[in-house]
Amino acid sequence: MFRPPFTMALRPLLILLTLVLPFTLWAQQDTTAEHHTHTLSIGTDGVKVTSIDTLPDGDTIRITTKRKLIRIITTLRDDIDSTKDLQQRMEDARNERRRMFTYWSGVDFGFNTFIAEDGRLGDGPKSGALQLDNSRSRFLAINFMEQKVEFGSHRAGLLTGLGVEFVSYKLSENVTLAYNSDSTYAIPSDDLDFRKNKLRQIGVRVPLLFEFNTKKVPLPSTPAEWKTYDQKGLSRKGNFHIALGVIGSYYFDTMYKQRYSEGGEIKKTRVKASYNLLPYRVAATVRMGIGGLNLFAEYGLTPLFEDGTMAKLTPFTVGLTLVGFN
Repeated sequence: MFRPPFTMALRPLLILLTLVLPFTLWAQQDTTAEHHTHTLSIGTDGVKVTSIDTLPDGDTIRITTKRKLIRIITTLRDDIDSTKDLQQRMEDARNERRRMFTYWSGVDFGFNTFIAEDGRLGDGPKSGALQLDNSRSRFLAINFMEQKVEFGSHRAGLLTGLGVEFVSYKLSENVTLAYNSDSTYAIPSDDLDFRKNKLRQIGVRVPLLFEFNTKKVPLPSTPAEWKTYDQKGLSRKGNFHIALGVIGSYYFDTMYKQRYSEGGEIKKTRVKASYNLLPYRVAATVRMGIGGLNLFAEYGLTPLFEDGTMAKLTPFTVGLTLVGFN
């Protein structure tokens, strides 16, 4: 059969249109939920394009020639392109899960006191010169770094970290603390009206804790599970957590602060001195809670004052985590 030269020249162009046209039609319908199968035929009668509905999980391009039917089937591509990508995503998800289910970093707030030899908290005849107002003796810690070694999964592990703590002991009596190399003692100051009368320590703290979580959080392993994970992420809801261990603290700053009224004038005094307070502390601790709620208690394994300079007082702190950094 004789074919005009212009028909021969148009054939490559028609083949190109065959490849481009379906994508053009798809782009025009992208805002709808409909999916179509596009059929394009090339023959002596010209070019013929038809479109029929198809399944929503892909699109089919059909090219009909005189002797062959060419079908190009397109499907949605998975987000995970390679084994390397999957391994990286798994590692990122594992790190995120470990961070979320570690309960050290954050801001701790609580009440700071001591236990005397007779079992009283903060006062009593066995407290010596230190008689506390427990409700105004505060504890604040900013735990800004954490690292956990997991035992197989996020549910159990050994954690450590770093923080800064601020410890204050508010005196309840009108006395002025004094000290020498042998002892710390109180001087009565009944003629003064103290508005502030407290010892304060600032130190760094390092924990060594065994932590356990009850909630199982398996990592995604299939494309469908990854899509759910990307949409919802991880949740600590319903997880009960508990951590047991010790916290070591080193105090690099100790100050005794007073503010009082005398002769109608407000006066302030600040003395930077040790007052025979022990410059370090080792405390047994328990931290537990559910979800994002975290409660803690710390019981001193070392005394509050240096041996022989004051009554034997055991530091004790309770509180909660106000802000978690996870």
